[in-house]
Amino acid sequence: MSYMASASSALRVGGLASGMDTDSIVKKMMTAERIPLDKLNQQKQLTEWKRESYREINSKLVDFRQNKLTEFRKSDSLNANVASISGNTSAVKATALANATGAPMNVTVTQLATKDNINGAALTTASNVKATGATTLAQLNGASADSTTTYTIKINNVDLAFKGTDTITSVVNQINAKTDTKANASFDEITGKFNISAKDFGANKLNVDTSGSFAGLAGMGNEVVTQAQQAKANINGTELMFDSNTNTINGVQLSFLSTSGAAGASNITTTTDASKVVETVKSFITAYNDLLNSLKTKTEETKYKNYAPLTSDQKKEMTDDDITAWTAKSKSGSLKNDDILKSATQDMRNIITSALGNSASGTSLAAMGITTGAYNEGGKLYLDEKKLTVAIQSNPQAVISTFQDPDKGIFNQLYNKTNDSITKLADRAGTSRFSSDITAAFNIKSDMAKELTDYDKRISSLSSRLNDRETRYYNQFSAMESALSKLNSQSSSLSSYLSS
Repeated sequence: MSYMASASSALRVGGLASGMDTDSIVKKMMTAERIPLDKLNQQKQLTEWKRESYREINSKLVDFRQNKLTEFRKSDSLNANVASISGNTSAVKATALANATGAPMNVTVTQLATKDNINGAALTTASNVKATGATTLAQLNGASADSTTTYTIKINNVDLAFKGTDTITSVVNQINAKTDTKANASFDEITGKFNISAKDFGANKLNVDTSGSFAGLAGMGNEVVTQAQQAKANINGTELMFDSNTNTINGVQLSFLSTSGAAGASNITTTTDASKVVETVKSFITAYNDLLNSLKTKTEETKYKNYAPLTSDQKKEMTDDDITAWTAKSKSGSLKNDDILKSATQDMRNIITSALGNSASGTSLAAMGITTGAYNEGGKLYLDEKKLTVAIQSNPQAVISTFQDPDKGIFNQLYNKTNDSITKLADRAGTSRFSSDITAAFNIKSDMAKELTDYDKRISSLSSRLNDRETRYYNQFSAMESALSKLNSQSSSLSSYLSS
């Protein structure tokens, strides 16, 4: 950080005529001259440390927002409902959603929904061997002997073309990679048949132009062989039709796996299990308290004004342990009373405070057993698990709304507010808005990056001037030594003349 003399000046040795240690004199003179440069280097170092502290806090904010709150905001994280099936357990899968009504259901599946699909004929090679996924189109029976021939097909008005050198597996992959066809392809090596099916349930979801050369090669005929059909189920005595095999009834997602048959109906009941919600709330409180404590620690950290960053010359006079201890105090307090961090802390506390005694979207945090600690703890949250469990069992939807309401929910409010803080840090320090990596590179267009660039320019300019000044001092002493040397020579000659 400190000013370094040029290599040429380091080799200068004076005082031969005067007897003076001119090198030592120049260095002492330059020590005073270097003070403004040392201060610039120290200011730059403090700015770099402050930027690193910002990055540390930014990492915690990004992690809290992207890795914690993102998970907490998902509906299933606070889903206290559990669906159970008795009777026929193989025909239906039931998953209770957060808004399940609790109404019991008796379900009999009489028909599964299917998709439009078309099957080709069993494929063989020209030597009448059953085709495999590794068989190329040119090797198929009826294919052109020229491997460069192109084979075409149109699926849902999307044109595709394949080469004779493409394998059947490659063709399947190419069709499945084209999302705009809204179709899936498959090949069964046991039957040797190529199949194309609609991605979506419902009628008229697949249109294959079988006049194309590939359709003909795959033996797909002239029309869709199997038309889509709806699922049929009797639920609580009512016959219902569905376009898909997965549907939500009474807040329970029902997946039809097979027809009920002789095994009979599936009986579905919904109960409340508070344990998952309790664990989610506990995890949130831990993450919230950790972040709040990190912000509090940084904004209240002691600042030691008398411990400026050490210069290179100062470090030469100290032990490694002393340097470490001094540097720790130099870095301390870089974000003391920082406006961005204090604003972030206040935003978080305001969201929690507003929900402690009243909630616009559900029930109060206090009613759930969530309270804050003493004033000097800075808003730390505490949880009474028994009280939370009772609140969930009595009104799970109110608890869910308090945390997950799209507008007033705590999780969503914190998600938005922390983004404001992350954006401010990115603008000022150049930290990443999306990565919690503590070693992530800084944006060179940030305010602090520009500030550091300015320091570099000022340091370079001042260093150049000091080098010039040092050179001038050495030149002046050199001229003095030269004059003294001539004077001594003349005096010696005069003394020799007078004594003769």
